[in-house]
Amino acid sequence: MNRWHSRYPLARALALIVSSLSVFTTAVWLAGASSENTNICRPVLEPVPLIHLGEAGQFRWSCTGGVYQGDGYYIVFVRPIGTYVLLKVPQGRNSFEFAPDMEGQWRCIVINTDPNRSLPDLESEPIYFEVVKPPESHQSGGKSQ
Repeated sequence: MNRWHSRYPLARALALIVSSLSVFTTAVWLAGASSENTNICRPVLEPVPLIHLGEAGQFRWSCTGGVYQGDGYYIVFVRPIGTYVLLKVPQGRNSFEFAPDMEGQWRCIVINTDPNRSLPDLESEPIYFEVVKPPESHQSGGKSQ
């Protein structure tokens, strides 16, 4: 057995702590350096006002965090009954126009895709919007009696 370690147990513990910290620091630094180059941003949807049935709503988002935009977006509209519409957004756009096909409270999510598919896609927080029948003046064509 090494006499140095038996004589100086505190020195042995200190050497173990210092070497563990240096390995941990190097691992964190390497993980951070590699993820910065492949980190896509998370979409953040803007609130949507009330939408009248038969009219299109404008859905916009910005991208926060991450180093780059990613490979493109998908937008998901979830109907009040639970079925959904999944659409690919044309590359380079951060807005989409959509006309819901039924009344009720809808949910919308935007998904940002990783170009090389090595990292998970990032989803926005969902937003909720209401679709209602248009006012009577729109339906009757403005007829008066």
